[in-house]
Amino acid sequence: ISVPFGALVEGIATCLWRVASKALSDLEPRFGTAIDSFIGTALIVSAFNYSGGYFNPVLATSLKYGCHGNTIIEHIVVYWIGACCGAIASVFVYELPVVQNLVFPNRIKRD
Repeated sequence: ISVPFGALVEGIATCLWRVASKALSDLEPRFGTAIDSFIGTALIVSAFNYSGGYFNPVLATSLKYGCHGNTIIEHIVVYWIGACCGAIASVFVYELPVVQNLVFPNRIKRD
């Protein structure tokens, strides 16, 4: 897997998980923790063969830093830049009207 593709996988999956977690936090469903855990597990399994599916730079560094086959720069790009960009993007993605309408379909928009 190429470094840019690995960073993209980490970034997109981190963004998706953060958006889902924020939506669950706002909606407060009865089994929110279990739903969040299921979403996280599904994303990790989906990304496992591509980037390892860590979605957490500190965890990835503690487990993968210094492993053979990757340089320090490659590690930083995939696990730090990819995941951090995904987390930052999730803040903006969650505020998009499309996402807000999915999370709160009955909310009346006030200007």
